[in-house]
Amino acid sequence: MLGGGFGGLYCALSLHQRSRRSPHPIHITLVEPRDRFNFTPLLYELLTQELAPWEIAPTYRELLKHTAVDLRQDWAEHIDLAQQRVTLRHGAPLTYDYLVVALGSQMRPPATPGSQTHSLPFNTLQDAEQLERRLNDLEQSPQVRVVVAGAGPSGVELACKLSDRLGSRGQITLVDRRGEILRSYPQRIQRAAARALAKRGVEVYLDAAIEAVDASGLTFGHEGKTRHCQANITLWTVGTVPHAWLGDDLKLTAFGQCQVLPTLQLPDYNNVFVLGDMAAMPAPGRGSQSVKLAASQKREPIQHEYPFLNRAPTTAQAAYQAGPAVASNVLALIANRALIPFRYNHLGDMLTLGQGEAVVCGFGLCITGRLGGWSRRWAYWLRLPTPAHRWRVLKHWLGFNA
Repeated sequence: MLGGGFGGLYCALSLHQRSRRSPHPIHITLVEPRDRFNFTPLLYELLTQELAPWEIAPTYRELLKHTAVDLRQDWAEHIDLAQQRVTLRHGAPLTYDYLVVALGSQMRPPATPGSQTHSLPFNTLQDAEQLERRLNDLEQSPQVRVVVAGAGPSGVELACKLSDRLGSRGQITLVDRRGEILRSYPQRIQRAAARALAKRGVEVYLDAAIEAVDASGLTFGHEGKTRHCQANITLWTVGTVPHAWLGDDLKLTAFGQCQVLPTLQLPDYNNVFVLGDMAAMPAPGRGSQSVKLAASQKREPIQHEYPFLNRAPTTAQAAYQAGPAVASNVLALIANRALIPFRYNHLGDMLTLGQGEAVVCGFGLCITGRLGGWSRRWAYWLRLPTPAHRWRVLKHWLGFNA
């Protein structure tokens, strides 16, 4: 398994759990260069010290210590599909019978001058720690100006959390080239976010074309004029793209994702699964008819194409659901059973909108404020990677020693 994010880690954990009942011995290897898993939806709570780093970024060693998963802390460099071999940056090459690729996304290549040099990303624990250091350096400043580029979920969540963190010292500005915040979200969430931003005095510029970033702030065009927004900190949340395929023998979609069968296998390599942000996973009720593939087909090319009309979102929720589905299908191949098509089930949307507050929408309900914050926190607690880690976090929340 390549990649230890929501897709790869949860697939490995599920495969370990299910394989204990399998009569076939299975050796599971997880290749991941980082030493900690990042539960990214809760990363923002670090800014307001609502959660501790160990709660949302447990080490892989801790998560896997009671499993049969062999962790290789290394970078995957190349996939040779014909030879069934993965080249690592430092270790010896790995051969496989079955391969799961879940490398997630990477930052969109910088197109705005100065954005890479003078702005900070916010995707990992290391990013959160870097931002914390910058905030600590400004602890004695009477005013802290922060500009957030991008009004998607990450930008909105950051703006609200930082406003609560800085209080009256903070001047937060949110800039986006599109005409609305949270463009892909339901209107109920957009309205709740707009109220939260207004309540905190966050300045919002929409239809704003970002032109450049420098050490003093961000320059953008708005309503026919060029503006320069002074900033002590500029945060870049404009977007990500799927991780590049580690080979030269695979056709990708226009979005850079791998085309996969409904079972999340590569069409011409049935022993290879791709999931998460890298895969054009089918959305509910879309695409080709569901199929079941026998294990005997696993190494023979399939001539069909599956041009899905829509794809599942590139979110942790989609990867979280796909991991166990792939684990089940790997075991089905090994046992010569029929495979089950993956069906993404949208469980709703959740955003933190400040310290202790959130909006949670799903199943016809929309909860905001403190109740929304409580609901979101417990919904994510249920999705933490292992029972042992969930129990440790729960004890900490209840005031016991973790």
